[in-house]
Amino acid sequence: MQNVELRNIASGLAGVAAGLNPLTSITFLVAMVVTAAAGWIWFKNSGEVRQPFPLYGIVAGCYAGGFLIGRVLRSFLKIAAIVAALVLGGLGVLHWANVDTSKAREAVKDSSAWLEEKSDRAKDYLMHFLPSGAAAGAGVFAGGRRRRTSPQ
Repeated sequence: MQNVELRNIASGLAGVAAGLNPLTSITFLVAMVVTAAAGWIWFKNSGEVRQPFPLYGIVAGCYAGGFLIGRVLRSFLKIAAIVAALVLGGLGVLHWANVDTSKAREAVKDSSAWLEEKSDRAKDYLMHFLPSGAAAGAGVFAGGRRRRTSPQ
């Protein structure tokens, strides 16, 4: 029985990891190839007076970084929304059963506001590491958007 449970847990974790896999996105792969090409050209010319890293490499790297931020942020926010919905549903059932839930409801509201503020601050903190804000913003949008599955 334990092997079946462990296999189910491993299967679930593999599914989550596959959903976070950025290698399924063509735009992310193109951005990584452009960044790698820019790095190779920059390194190849390293014997000369040190040139700055090519702008197209910076923009592509920022897009890829933003894509990763968007992909992870979307997954965490989806999980947080599911947990919040379950907690609020449980509070609704307790309220329906005439149990005083006012303190718990306040705690949930405070916690959700705190979580939203922290996730916004984390996103802003990570975005400051990326020099091209427009490319990073496009990457966050592309990484966080809903992925369409093709019919089989």
